[in-house]
Amino acid sequence: MQRFEYCNAKDCAQELLALGQINMKMWYLFEWLTEHDELRHGTQAEMIKLYVDEELVAYSLLENYEAATDKKKWHEGVLYQDLGVIHFVTLPVHRKKGYASLVADEMYTKVIKPLLARYNDVHAYITATERAVPLMQRTGIDSSHLVTQFYSDLTFKQKVVNQINPTL
Repeated sequence: MQRFEYCNAKDCAQELLALGQINMKMWYLFEWLTEHDELRHGTQAEMIKLYVDEELVAYSLLENYEAATDKKKWHEGVLYQDLGVIHFVTLPVHRKKGYASLVADEMYTKVIKPLLARYNDVHAYITATERAVPLMQRTGIDSSHLVTQFYSDLTFKQKVVNQINPTL
C-alpha cells in the first residue's frame, strides 16, 4: 500500500536526517532546520513524501521562495518571480521503480500548480536541475514556468528570460 504525506521540512527534519547522507545536498538544509527551526529570508521547505508499506521510499522538496522578497527581478520592464527550487530523492534500494515520477506528479498537482496559479500576472517559475528536469517535464508543467539551469545575475537573461519568455 502506498500513501503520500505532505509536510513542511521543519516538521520532519529529524526523520530525514536519520536517513544519513542519502540526502546529499539537502542534508545541510535538514540540519539547519533542526538547529534554527526556520530557513532564511522567508524560504519554506515543502515536502511530499511517498511511503510504501509504511516505509519511506522517495520524497520531493520544494524550496519555496514565495515569501522571499529577494526573488523578484525586473528585466527590460517585465517582472519575473522565482518561486523556488525542486529536489527529488529516491532511497537507493527503491530506485528505478517509478516512485520519483509518482512523487513528481503529486508535488506538481498539490503544491506547484496551485503556487503558480497565484502568479498569473508575472512570469513565475520554479527551477529544476539535472535529474529533476525530466521528472518535472513529465508532470505537464508548462515550459514557461520551468527553468532548467541554475543562474546568476549575469546569466539571468540567457538561462531564465530566453527559456521561459522566448518572445523577448
